[in-house]
Amino acid sequence: MTYTDKNRLKELPNTIPIFPLTGVVMFPNTYLPLNVFEDRYIKMFNKALASEHRIIGMIQPIFLNKKNNDISFYDIGCAGKIINFEETKDNRYLITLEGLSRFNLISEKTNEDNFKMAEVEWSNFDNDYKEKEINTTHSNLKEVIKKYFNLKKIRVNMDSIDTFNEYNLADQLAMICPLSSEEKQLLLETVSLARRNKLLLSMIESSISELDSSNVIKH
Repeated sequence: MTYTDKNRLKELPNTIPIFPLTGVVMFPNTYLPLNVFEDRYIKMFNKALASEHRIIGMIQPIFLNKKNNDISFYDIGCAGKIINFEETKDNRYLITLEGLSRFNLISEKTNEDNFKMAEVEWSNFDNDYKEKEINTTHSNLKEVIKKYFNLKKIRVNMDSIDTFNEYNLADQLAMICPLSSEEKQLLLETVSLARRNKLLLSMIESSISELDSSNVIKH
């Protein structure tokens, strides 16, 4: 199904399956690879693949009591459409989601296949699909993020960062940076790309400052 700008909200379903993963967020116009192996989530993706929309909602859980597996969910997630999948010989799915739009979680319940179905609302994020039109450069963020990866000794192809889409660089970097779940959620809930860029830059610069201070103390 094609999601046109004019009818986007009308075309998105109000009830979707949700895939809760701690520390994983997705943004509109990004791509998220997933390795699915748990039986209930294989059933969830089979159901999504057979549906008209092929949509999965990514959302972070909040553990209220880990011993009792008592969890809640953040109020905001992001839905993606399954655009590619491969079934492996050991019965896993390798899946790619394309981010469509963020959503507000209204309610959720576990179905007979033991995965969550959620009622969601899209209207607060009507601008998600329009932000491609914004022309923004993030050269400062690129340089800061490269320094951050070096200090953290994270192996990243630095040249690949220069190939990221310029308009939503902050979103792409937020997905791969080793930020806390709370930091990633804060970025997801920040309304505009411009504000997310400033917030991510502030987070990374703060982390670099801490790393530099730690290195000075050690020496």
